[in-house]
This record gives sequence, structure tokens and C-alpha cells, in this order.
Amino acid sequence: MTFWSTCSALAVIALFFVIGNMVSVKTKGYINSVLVAVIIFLILMYSGIVPADICTTSGLTGMVNTFVIPFCIIDVASKLKMRDLKSEWKTALVIVVATLGIVAVCATVGTWVIGQARAIGAIGPLGGALLATTIAQQAATAMGADDVAVFVMIVLVLQMLVGLPIASVCLKQYIKNIRSNGELAAALSVSDSGPVLDVKSVEKKSGFAAKYLESDYWVFFRIAVVGFAAYAVGTWLAGPTQNIINATLCYLIFGMIAAELGIIDRGPLSKANSQGIIYFALFSLLLSTFASVTFDVLISQIVPAVAIILMAAAGMLIFSGVLGKVLHVNPWLAMGISMCCYVGYPGSQIVAEEVIKGTSDLTSAESETCSRLIIPRMILGYFVAAIVSILAASVSVAFMF
Repeated sequence: MTFWSTCSALAVIALFFVIGNMVSVKTKGYINSVLVAVIIFLILMYSGIVPADICTTSGLTGMVNTFVIPFCIIDVASKLKMRDLKSEWKTALVIVVATLGIVAVCATVGTWVIGQARAIGAIGPLGGALLATTIAQQAATAMGADDVAVFVMIVLVLQMLVGLPIASVCLKQYIKNIRSNGELAAALSVSDSGPVLDVKSVEKKSGFAAKYLESDYWVFFRIAVVGFAAYAVGTWLAGPTQNIINATLCYLIFGMIAAELGIIDRGPLSKANSQGIIYFALFSLLLSTFASVTFDVLISQIVPAVAIILMAAAGMLIFSGVLGKVLHVNPWLAMGISMCCYVGYPGSQIVAEEVIKGTSDLTSAESETCSRLIIPRMILGYFVAAIVSILAASVSVAFMF
């Protein structure tokens, strides 16, 4: 009897992420939990302690290859409310323009320095979402470019190490700037708390719905219907648009529209008590990607990954800083918001909280005001970055090879 079964493989993979989460919590998010999990897996895999096909054995890879990605994209898209974008359109535009900075760098200097496939493939992960990285990884794998598939995953796990200190410096400078020019003092009396992202929408349900349709199955049914509609339209348009409009992009668009119309809930996977297992399967894709290459190939991808991360960061800062000037948004705040692409969530919120706490000479009222001015925008920045990165990845993969 072999030790490696579905349950033992699941237990070991879960343990990788448990340890990663412990390290992330201990370091207040400054060390990415996914990075820790990947490092542990690589050490154990290359030493022969765990098999390379552990994710396949667990059954998680099979989930990813079927319904996980469509469900995850629809779930992410459902959380962004149009009224948040309307009230904080400048924050959303900063993320869009920062992503354009990433695209500009990757399509020009990046392509010249590290090659077209890797530079274009990096657009998705640099934009900030695991789902965007998955889109690029699957495109690379389909073309037999395992080295590129590993490269985009390395970009994802390393970019936070660059994004967190940059975001911290930008937000510290923003606080210093608004204190010196009097904006902070003027904002002390303002009660507006900024955008509030509530993924648990309150709905009035009829007696029939409350009695018969309050079930996880009903939630799954609605997600699947939206997913099928998106798949049908995306597949139909893929040919005429040369795959620029595709099923992945339609999952995103249909998810946003369906949530606005009330067809699906805000954050439906959480409502169906299934977000944990589905995202667990998605995270396992990181490990299975690294398992497909040798140690030499892995090492060869680190330097170009760091190079594109730094180059793209420069593009984001320049584009968002200039936009801040144009929109009369403090450039330091705009550049800090742009780093939501790199730090994700909860990193975007954690770094803002740590900067405010670390500014020891703030009064309690000033700290509260800074929290109101910064934290909601950093949270909204993450949600916009997640959606824009999926959009960018869906379009850019057509130009990787």
C-alpha cells in the first residue's frame, strides 16, 4: 500500500498553505503565504520527499481544469459594485492607467529584454490576480512552453516583495505631504468614509424563495447558468475577434452584469460555503506548474522575473503619478494605489494600516482621518486590479507567441 492517496495528498498540500499562512500572519502580510507554500513544496519535491504529481493525486488539478476558473472569475466580478466605481472613479482609473503602464513596459522594453512570450505573459500576474496568472499559465502550457508557465507563476509570487515596500514609501510620503500642506487638517471634519465594499448584499426574498431556494445548490445553479451563457457567447466571438473576446473575458463581464441585476449574489461562492475548497484547488495550480520543470529551468526564470517586475513597477509609478497630477489626486496616493496590482488583498489593506500605525506622531483623530482617506481606496484598488488584470490577461495571451 502506498502512502500517497487522495486524502494524504490533500492533507500535505493543505499543510503547505497552513504554514504559509502562519508566516504571513506573523510578518503582518509582508511575506506572501503563497511564496512560502511554493518554497516548501519545491524543497520537498526536489529532495524526493513528496512526488511531483501530488496535485494530480489530490484531485485538485482536475477541479481546476473543469469548473473552478469560471466560477472564480464570476465570483470576483460579482464583488465590484457599479456605485463604488461611480463614487471613486478616480481610484478605479488609477488602476486602469497603472495597468496600461504595465502593458506599455511589457510590450516594448520587456519584450526586448526577456522575449515576447515571457513579457506578454507577465501582464496578467503583474496586474495582480491569481486568476489572471492562471490564464497566462494555461496559455503557455497549451503551447508546450513550460518554462514560460513557470515564469508567470514566479512573477506572481515575487511581485509582492517589490510592491509592499514601494507602497509603504508612497503612502508614508502621502501622509507627510497632506500634513505639511494642510489637507489633513481640512479633512479632519469631513465625515465621508469613502467606498465601502460589502460583498454580502442584503436581499428581500419572497416567501417561495426563502422556503425553497435558500440552498447551496440554488447558488451553484445560478453561477453555472451565468457561466454557460458567458462560455457560449465567448466561444462564438472568439473566432471573429481572433480570440481577443473569449470565454474568459465573458465570464468577467457576465459576472459583473449578473450581480448588478441580482441574478447572482455578491460573492456567491462564500454564500454557498464553497469558496475555501474552490480557491484551495486554484492555489494548487501554482504547485502543479512548478512540478513540471527541472531545477535548472526554475532558476533560469528568476532573473527575468525580477527584471520585468522592476521594469513594470517603474511604468506603473510613472503612469499613475502623471495621472494623479492630471486628476488633481495627490501623486503619492495615486502611486500607492497603483501598487495594489502587486500586493493584492489583504496586502493592500495591511500595508495601509501599518503605515498609519507606524506614523507615530499622528494624533488619534489624524490616524482615523488617514484611515478614512487611504484604506477604502486601497481595498477598492485591489478589486479593480483583480478585474482589470483578468481583462488584460484575457486579451494579451493572444499575442504571447
